[in-house]
Amino acid sequence: MNSSPVLFRLPNQIGGWVVGLLVAWHCRAEVVTPLAVHQLAESIPDRHPGLQALELRAGAAKAQAEATRQWADPTLRAGGLGFTSRGPLAAEEGDIALGVTQTLPVFGKESAARAVAEAEAKTAQEMAETRISMLQRDLMERLLQMALLQRSIELAEADQVWLRRILNTLEARHASGGITATLLLQVRNELSQAETRLRLLRIDTQDAAARINRVLGHPIDRAVGSWELPSKAPPITYQHDWPRHALAAEPQLRVARKLSDEASARVDATRRSRRPNLSLGLDSRQYSGDGGLRNGAATLSLSLPWFNGDQYRKDLTRDRLRLEASHREVANLEAEVTLEIHHWLTRIESARIRAELAEETLLPRLRTALDTATAALSAGPGELRDTLDLRRQWLDAQANQATAIAEQWSAIAELLLLCGWHELPHPPSPRSSPSPAP
Repeated sequence: MNSSPVLFRLPNQIGGWVVGLLVAWHCRAEVVTPLAVHQLAESIPDRHPGLQALELRAGAAKAQAEATRQWADPTLRAGGLGFTSRGPLAAEEGDIALGVTQTLPVFGKESAARAVAEAEAKTAQEMAETRISMLQRDLMERLLQMALLQRSIELAEADQVWLRRILNTLEARHASGGITATLLLQVRNELSQAETRLRLLRIDTQDAAARINRVLGHPIDRAVGSWELPSKAPPITYQHDWPRHALAAEPQLRVARKLSDEASARVDATRRSRRPNLSLGLDSRQYSGDGGLRNGAATLSLSLPWFNGDQYRKDLTRDRLRLEASHREVANLEAEVTLEIHHWLTRIESARIRAELAEETLLPRLRTALDTATAALSAGPGELRDTLDLRRQWLDAQANQATAIAEQWSAIAELLLLCGWHELPHPPSPRSSPSPAP
């Protein structure tokens, strides 16, 4: 009879465990990785107003290119003629004049204008596309900042727990006359400072969450999930084909090349603007009495741009100088690519070394020394000042380790943006010898 309740309680206990596991799974922190950031950034184009503005400008530039006229609008003329008694008869010559003039697209001015509009459309589209990549880089850096703040909060909370435990021990010893009030005051001050640091960190976390929402296009006060710093990245070996990827994918370089193409199209359009305009005209005369046609004429007219030849030459000089400047800007950015790869690889390796120092050397030493000092302090003869100093070194080492990891992955985000990758490429096979950094 007593077995039935147990049988009924067991499913309830299992259900409670399952619910607890589901809640823990839902609330678990997500690791900041390039793949996770890329997936989160897929919703940015639907919400970010700045990116939407660039997309609209790109659409407007494309529409402008498609709307560029190949044929100019014709000109219609209408008028009446009057004759004196000494002139011809109106019935013979006609007293209604009608005519139309059409500029002929024979010298390539219209096609050059369309080429300029198409180049502007490509530049606008390139700016929108590169902006997406830059926002993804910004999102990863701000998520790393959030994860670093949350790690700092964890350290601050653990520090408070440790200080309260030490304070309780010292208060008991102070009650029995074992320590002075000065030592007790020192620990209380340390605890108050730790509480203040925790409050400030939580304020900084709110600001970091607002910045993340700004990139994602969400309301500023929207809750941001918990994010965790990734593990320390392994050493990254430079490969000789990386500059080729960077030359094709670096955002500023891509836009600069489109601007150079646009400047080249403008030079061609300015050169063609020096050519004359050729127009075809048709004229007729009718008599108002019976509407009959009395005579007609076909004409060709040619503009004379040579009177403003000096001004046209100055326009061409201006656009050629702008084209040369754009070529120099592209060459300058191309020269910076290899240097940028070297710079970010250096930053990545520097941060990795600092994180490795804290993880493999400083923290084990400080952990052993702090445990020994804490045990000695609890037993009575330990020095409070030395224990607190070791505790600060322990916390600083953990904070420096987390900061180094965040800086390493922030530099990796810059390298990904530079080379147009969504994640780090796989390391070379053991058969191939590693290439030295540039």
